[in-house]
Amino acid sequence: MPTALDWILFVLVTVGLPLRALHGMRRLRAAVGSPALDGLRAALWRRALFTQWSLVAVLAALWLARGREWDWIGLAPRASWGLAGVLLGVGFITVLMLRQRAEVASQPDLAGRVRARLAAVEPLMPHARTEWPAFAALAITAGACEEILFRGFVAWTLAHVLPSYLLVCLVQSLLFGLGHAYQGPRGVLLTGAVGLFLSGVVWVTGSLWAAMLVHALMDLNAGDLAIRVYGTANAPSSRAAGT
Repeated sequence: MPTALDWILFVLVTVGLPLRALHGMRRLRAAVGSPALDGLRAALWRRALFTQWSLVAVLAALWLARGREWDWIGLAPRASWGLAGVLLGVGFITVLMLRQRAEVASQPDLAGRVRARLAAVEPLMPHARTEWPAFAALAITAGACEEILFRGFVAWTLAHVLPSYLLVCLVQSLLFGLGHAYQGPRGVLLTGAVGLFLSGVVWVTGSLWAAMLVHALMDLNAGDLAIRVYGTANAPSSRAAGT
């Protein structure tokens, strides 16, 4: 059963993280058009890295102190046909993503659709290839930490108060979507749907590891596309327009 400390961590993950992200995005939007934007973006990335890994460290400490099984939060790897199928699907989708990236430079309409899709988070996304290493670290961190915290810990906690696994997945996905409220209503719906999809990946594979990989690849792809469409050589940035 979850202890008081578990519920405190639950609140930090489901309420503290979203509020911190909302505050950060407001600061970024206020800085659009300012020379300080790039530095602020990098600082917020570093803060997100520290915050997410700190929460995972607290979770690990709780698990070790209580002598809990890592499998309870999906961290025990399992070989299965489900895992093989998901990895095959990841390979196929990766090929499609690589093809999309190659087409962005030659198809202005496609680049425009990508800019529209990323508009809600444009200040947070990388705009230059020099920003890629820092963003890649953030994307990998999100893939690992958010899966451990949401599909692992939050789902485990909810399983003690909700009557079915389906309801656990639905509520956890809703909380995951609300955790991305800084992206606006559409972002909440989309990330909530992604959370439900990743819950399915966890169910099919029996652990978090494939979901971590899929999550990280999705974020890495978004960052690479952002550089391609928002880079000064490819598209006018909203920073120049001051919007």
